[in-house]
Amino acid sequence: MPKKVSVIIPARNEEKYIQRAIEKYKSQNYPVEVVIVVNDSQDKTYELAIGKADKVLNFTSKIGVSLARNQGAKVATGDIFIFSDADSYLEPGSLEKISQQAGENFMGTPLGTPDKKSIRGSIIFFCKNWAHKLKIYKGVIDGVFFCHRNVFEKVGGFDETKKIAEFKDFIERAEKLKVEYKLLKNCYAITSLRRYENNGYFRTLFFWLIWMILHLLKLDKKFRERYFK
Repeated sequence: MPKKVSVIIPARNEEKYIQRAIEKYKSQNYPVEVVIVVNDSQDKTYELAIGKADKVLNFTSKIGVSLARNQGAKVATGDIFIFSDADSYLEPGSLEKISQQAGENFMGTPLGTPDKKSIRGSIIFFCKNWAHKLKIYKGVIDGVFFCHRNVFEKVGGFDETKKIAEFKDFIERAEKLKVEYKLLKNCYAITSLRRYENNGYFRTLFFWLIWMILHLLKLDKKFRERYFK
C-alpha cells in the first residue's frame, strides 16, 4: 500500500500562483492531500484555494510562515509531509519517488530548477544544486522540503519564532536526533524566479554564497543574528 502524502502550502497574497501549485500536485498519479494555510491574505488566495485543495485553513491575521506550516501539519493526515512554497511544485512522478525513498527517519529536498528559461536563473540553480551535491551545504534548494510525519513530530515542528531560515533550523535539530538527510537527485522542484527578479539575481546569489561559506566555517552566528531574526 503506497504511503499517503500531504502537501502543506502556506500562502499569503498568492492568487497568481496558488491554483497552479494545487493543480500540479493533484495532477500527479499518486494519492495526495493538499493543505493550504492562508495567512493574512488581502487578495483572492482563500477563494481560489477553496474547492481545489483538500483542506484550507484561513488565518485573517499574520501568523508567520513557520506557524502556518505547523498549523497545516496539525490537520494533515499523510505519512509523508511535503512543505512547499505557493510558487513552487514538483515535477510529475516526484511524489511517488519521494514516497519510495521515505523511511520513518527521513527528511530532505529535491534538486531545483526555474519555472521558465533564464540564463541567470539557471546559474542560480546550478550553484545551489552543486553546493548540495558536493555536501557543502545541507538545506532546502528552493521551495520544497519533505520529511516523514514521525520526524516532524519527533523534532517538534518548525520554530515559530523564525521568520527565515526555518528549514535550516529544522534540519539541524533533526540531525541532532539522528534523522537522515537526503538530497534526491532523481526529481526536481520547479520554482518561480520572482524573488530573484525582485531582489536582484546576483545580489541574492552573493548573499546566499556568503552565508554558505560562513556557515561552513562555523562563523555565521553574527550573520544569522543580523539577517535571520
